[in-house]
Amino acid sequence: MKDTRRFLQYIGKYRFRYWLILIITLITESALQVLYSYVTKQTINAIEFQNMQMFRTAVIVCVIIVICKCLFPYLRYFHIHLVRRMVYDLKLRLFEKLLDMNMKFYDDTHSAEAMRTLNMDADSLKTAWFSHVYWVSGKIVLVISSVVTMCFYSPILTCIALIISVLTAFVSIRINNSIKNHAKNVQKKSAKLAALFSDIISGFVTLKMNPGASIVLKHFYKENEESAQAERSRVRMEASLEMAAFLLGIIGRFGTIIVGALLVADGKLNFGIVMAVVTLQMSMSSSMQRFGSSLAAFSTSVVRAGHVFDFLELEQEECVGWNTQTQVGTVDLHDKCNVAIELYKLHFSYDDMENTQLYYEGLKVENGEKILLAGESGCGKSTFLKLLLRFYPVQSGSVRLYGRELNEYSLMQLRNMITYVPQESYLFEGTIRENIEYGWNKACSPDMDMIVRAAKQAYADEFISELPDGYDTRLTAGGMNLSGGQRQRIAIARAMLKDSPVILMDEPSSALDTHSENVFLKALDSPMKDKTVIMVSHRMTGVERFDRVVRL
Repeated sequence: MKDTRRFLQYIGKYRFRYWLILIITLITESALQVLYSYVTKQTINAIEFQNMQMFRTAVIVCVIIVICKCLFPYLRYFHIHLVRRMVYDLKLRLFEKLLDMNMKFYDDTHSAEAMRTLNMDADSLKTAWFSHVYWVSGKIVLVISSVVTMCFYSPILTCIALIISVLTAFVSIRINNSIKNHAKNVQKKSAKLAALFSDIISGFVTLKMNPGASIVLKHFYKENEESAQAERSRVRMEASLEMAAFLLGIIGRFGTIIVGALLVADGKLNFGIVMAVVTLQMSMSSSMQRFGSSLAAFSTSVVRAGHVFDFLELEQEECVGWNTQTQVGTVDLHDKCNVAIELYKLHFSYDDMENTQLYYEGLKVENGEKILLAGESGCGKSTFLKLLLRFYPVQSGSVRLYGRELNEYSLMQLRNMITYVPQESYLFEGTIRENIEYGWNKACSPDMDMIVRAAKQAYADEFISELPDGYDTRLTAGGMNLSGGQRQRIAIARAMLKDSPVILMDEPSSALDTHSENVFLKALDSPMKDKTVIMVSHRMTGVERFDRVVRL
């Protein structure tokens, strides 16, 4: 029930138009079904009583039905147009939410699971809001209108039809509960299978080169079989529901015809009324037969939609600080404070584990000082930089930037004050110019001279200029049409374009050879001037360019 309530609540600002179009559609469809029964009654009575006026009335109603049926698709068009807009807005919310998620989410969530939620599950909402809600509500409205009309025709025959319909609904609901549980299991198995499939693609080189890779394939075969078994179980339950509803519908139909024939023989009813009731009962029986499958499809959609809504309701990064301004810009404190970074008894661990990932008694970095951060692998050098960026919260201790605690800044303020170059910088699909321009943190766009200057500082202009399209060269996702060193230089150029008082670099030259690394470090002399710099490196190349070395 909670999932269904959320499913309907997330219609949002389109609620009035959505329900208005749906209600008009359902009323029109139900009215047409009632008119069908009326035409049947009038036609048979016209033949039975040799009444031409009844026949003319039936013809006029038939014309009205045809006109309404011709206009009916336009209602569905307006409905699907609105639903597509709803899904479009929801995907924008999902994308914005993804950007606002904290680092723990990215650490704990497999990319395949996130992609399934943002694509497949979100797309399924279009079918759910357009078709499944219409199917379920349409069946209910049609049954109600049919019952009311049948009561007007013959209460006795209506009671027979209602008994069978209630029994059909009871069976449908009972079986549907099982279908919903099976649907959840199918979604769970599909997510695990997608994650494993993504791992196989990412590690295909290892699979090709190692004989023990068959272990991974066995895992895949096992998960694939479990996923298929879960899907087969769900289909079996749906087939059982269809069979039960069909059987009950046939019994109810024959029962109504037999009782109706007896009433006609006693002179209590005429053939027109009996056939009108049978027409409505056939429609109601068909609705009840399909109600089970419609309800099952709706339940499956609600389960898939639940993943989308769960994602939208996840806790995100705390963005606010002492200053809630939203405009892009830096807090001009670096010119007023002699100490850029200061920490005291810093303690951090992932997921509150007992083994501390980072503990430092104290560190003070003067404004404009260049620090080379060294230490053994796994000692927390990269984590230290991420704590300064508030990628993770500090469990205890104090971290200050220009005299203020990190939490006193909004995330926008904090990250506009810091340029960060990670170990593996990602290049997006687009031109080289666009990828460098991502580092710009001002309201206006940077001119080409600024982009070229940043590329020269990162020792990237030389190879970019040699490309046929230069800075307009289009990159594939991840920049895979460039070498690793070229990708890293473009990422560094992106960072250089961002004129921030603090520069944090996490082994930025790890993808460069010795010669390129020396040239790169030399190129950093200018952008590092008057900046506070902390660079993590396992190599001591260029140590003379730093004021001191700090070991963790």
